[in-house]
Amino acid sequence: MTKTENNILLFSITLCWAASYIFIRNLPPDFSSYAYLTLTCGIAAIILSAAFAGKLKNLRKKTWVRGFWLSAILSVNLLLEKKGISMLDPANASFLAALTIIAVPLLQWFFHKRPTLNHMVGAIIILAGLCVGSGFSVRGFSGLGTAYMLGGCVSSAVYTIAVDGYAKEEDPLLICIVQMIFTALTGFVLWYRENPDTFFGLEYTRELLSNIFILAFFSKAYAYIALMFSQKYTDAISVTVIASTEPVVTLVLSLLLPAAYGGGQAFLASSAAGAVLIAFGAVVAGLSFLEDWGK
Repeated sequence: MTKTENNILLFSITLCWAASYIFIRNLPPDFSSYAYLTLTCGIAAIILSAAFAGKLKNLRKKTWVRGFWLSAILSVNLLLEKKGISMLDPANASFLAALTIIAVPLLQWFFHKRPTLNHMVGAIIILAGLCVGSGFSVRGFSGLGTAYMLGGCVSSAVYTIAVDGYAKEEDPLLICIVQMIFTALTGFVLWYRENPDTFFGLEYTRELLSNIFILAFFSKAYAYIALMFSQKYTDAISVTVIASTEPVVTLVLSLLLPAAYGGGQAFLASSAAGAVLIAFGAVVAGLSFLEDWGK
């Protein structure tokens, strides 16, 4: 797979995750986050297992163990972010979550894998774009909420780096299926603790089922399979850089499909400026001209 083909694949993942907000907004307001995790990951696991049933015989103990660890890290990330988002303004929470663009290269540096100068400069520009576009203020950061979001940011970075290592040694399909199975089981245990009725306590409307299925197929089954395949041929920082363009994709989609994103929201110059900075930072991070000049 060429670098261009891989970047297109990564961008398609970003598009899926940005578009998923449309369908998440259509879920009932009281719909449990644990129910969401159980149903979307569970359906994704069933879809992938059925589509690639012939490959399941190749599952090894090592794949189960690695899939379990990926699931554990991902579950911690989702739960920490859920707690943090509930305690902070959306703009501040979004900004803290986006610090993954800094956390990934710093963690890699800690493990003696130095990021390129282009990566670092691009990450700083992207961070500035996120700051401008989100309109966050230093006021409104609660100590506990910020701690949760920073924990989620670090766990997200650890997940990206772990996938970077595992995807190059494992079959991306198999490790993704195992990850979905364990994440669904984790969600179910938490859902049961929250509401013992679990599946029997839901009202299965056509709207709920259609939104859950679409989210399971695109934002879970397709997105994570594509992520595993992509990280087999690229590095963790490149993945993080392209993922950071999600606010740009969301802004474009909100202009093309305004009703789906709440409608009636004013187009802010700060959002456009932030999007431009993010896109520019992604381009800088994806090139190598700073490294070439330094030679």
